[in-house]
Amino acid sequence: MSAWLVTMKTPEYPDGRDIVLISNDVTVQSGSFGVEEDEFYFKASKYARENNLPRVYIACNAGARIGLVDELKGKINIKFVDEQNPSKGF
Repeated sequence: MSAWLVTMKTPEYPDGRDIVLISNDVTVQSGSFGVEEDEFYFKASKYARENNLPRVYIACNAGARIGLVDELKGKINIKFVDEQNPSKGF
């Protein structure tokens, strides 16, 4: 996941307007969200809110890796191929 502070020029803002641009990389774990990505997204979004900037998120992902978060395992009913290695799938 990456984030940038970008100055975009549009007809409404010919001198430019800053935005926060967030995106994820489909070539890294299929672009899925895990704990680390969630924390990064939260911090970039918080920066945008605190600075009154629009936030743009470009998504190219496979969803969340919920099987890797211990707090969520009890809330879902999934049979993993290998309980010790959820990244192998279900």
